[in-house]
Amino acid sequence: MIELKCPIHEDMVQPLEDHFCELTRSSWMLFHEGPGKPHFVMGYFETKAEADEAWADLRKAFKKLPDTYESTTLADKDWKEAYKEHLKPWDHGRLHWVPAWMRGKHPVPADAAVIWFDAGLAFGTGDHPTTRLCAIRMMDFLATHPAATVSMTDAGCGSGILALSAARLGCGRVAGFDRDPESVRVSIANRVDNGLAEGSAVFHHAGLEEGFKLTGRADVVLANIISDVLCIYADNLVDSVNPGGVLALSGILAKEQAAVREHFEAKAKAAWGEATTTDGRVMGEWSDVALFRPL
Repeated sequence: MIELKCPIHEDMVQPLEDHFCELTRSSWMLFHEGPGKPHFVMGYFETKAEADEAWADLRKAFKKLPDTYESTTLADKDWKEAYKEHLKPWDHGRLHWVPAWMRGKHPVPADAAVIWFDAGLAFGTGDHPTTRLCAIRMMDFLATHPAATVSMTDAGCGSGILALSAARLGCGRVAGFDRDPESVRVSIANRVDNGLAEGSAVFHHAGLEEGFKLTGRADVVLANIISDVLCIYADNLVDSVNPGGVLALSGILAKEQAAVREHFEAKAKAAWGEATTTDGRVMGEWSDVALFRPL
């Protein structure tokens, strides 16, 4: 087994994650040990020839990637075992995201809302700060609102983990959409794998312009998408939130937070009124922006 590893600039992390979310159970993953330390793109392949071919294909989509990569031959080690080392359980309040291979081994409280994941090396395991920031915003809202009365939309749903979490927590209406049909397929497959009913979380193939026409407005709107795209579709996103609801934006580098917040605050106050409030949080090198629509 060949392990491919290459350092990348932090600006490439989110675009690569968006790309990998379309490759469910693929051989790719992103790895980051923590603030101040480098980011890496990693892959696991049966042969060096397969690794070379995969790297060449990835460089066609991301031309800023280096020509070469570091390779290591893994002895007596399956690539699934290698990626398992990097994926750990995470929880916030009642919500627990646990790797599927830990079912029956990892203790969770009796009242926990558990989402089991086994997405191979694809994005969408909840292992990234941007996903966690969105989940925490949702949990904050549910702390003050009965879940059964709350509607939620996951814009750019990827693997569906945020929408499925909302469904597991008992939200009354949950929808997600993504411009990539493979993401929709994966989200539906993950819903089945987690034993959730078909109507508990509905997924649509649509981009940000059409998606909200299918889902309607919601109390909680989560959008974990790169900053440039968020800003382009700011009007669509602002219009998607019910009075009294929250729009949580992530996929934002910490250094970009102030600019994104200023852009959306102006849009939201123009649409919702001056009583609109906002705030932002930072998790490592990533951040979010939340906008609260007044009743």
